[in-house]
Amino acid sequence: MNLGDLTKKQSGVIFLIVYGLTLLFGLVIMFLGARYGANFIVTMLIADILMTLVIYLVGLIIKNASLYDPYWSVIPFFIVLFWAVSFQGFSLKMNAILLILVVGIWSFRLTRNWWINWTGFTHQDWRYDMLREKSPKMYPITNLFGIHMIPTIVVFVQLINGYGILLENTINIVFVIGAIISLAAPLIQYISDKQMLEFRQTNVDKTQTINTGLWRFSRHPNYFGELIFWIGIYIMYFSYSMVIDLNILFPVSMILLFVFISIPIMEKRLTNREGYYDYKKSVSMLIPFFQKKK
Repeated sequence: MNLGDLTKKQSGVIFLIVYGLTLLFGLVIMFLGARYGANFIVTMLIADILMTLVIYLVGLIIKNASLYDPYWSVIPFFIVLFWAVSFQGFSLKMNAILLILVVGIWSFRLTRNWWINWTGFTHQDWRYDMLREKSPKMYPITNLFGIHMIPTIVVFVQLINGYGILLENTINIVFVIGAIISLAAPLIQYISDKQMLEFRQTNVDKTQTINTGLWRFSRHPNYFGELIFWIGIYIMYFSYSMVIDLNILFPVSMILLFVFISIPIMEKRLTNREGYYDYKKSVSMLIPFFQKKK
């Protein structure tokens, strides 16, 4: 069977089967760790890495690394849910409910956006193709660590702040502020993605640069939304001790990933677009701000 001949819905069914079996495999590891008293964070990290490895191996079989694309938006919700039920049972406290809510909305929005833009197994992220063309011999290693493992680990360490939240049972005003910031993040991402989709649909010339809506104030408002989501999670965690500790390095690592890797790769691809040089000179890279006068 040629996967390229499948419809989008048929390909989606295969996605569900692969991810369902992978999640079941991860749950077995989590329950075994809980039964034998293993550290929750270590057990979950091992499960997360092994689930990522399963997706990686299946991706090799079907020759499409984009099988991993929805992973880092789907798995965090289940990790948080598992931890919440493990610590508080099914009588969840308000802090757990709010954490599950903000992670659930973020997860749904990001996964939905992936589904809208995904066309089937004929599609593979252009960045993966670029990495393979740039260094074919190194691609198996780049694929395993650069495309799969590093994003998994970077997202997982963000969830350690969620783990800290679930060890508590109360909320305060700082916690609520963090939750509001995290809830605002998917809204920003939804609006920016919708504006980009409308721009692509109404502009036949694919070399044009968007300069409307949120994109007038930030070159990457969707990335900005992603970063403030994790910052909001940290603020929720911070609300209990009100002391800046080493956990602040987790959202910082996400910021560094976007600023020094994701954004430069994206902007290098956009360099030849008409008007992009002037757009780059006048519009803030990440944090929304008024355009500079030309």
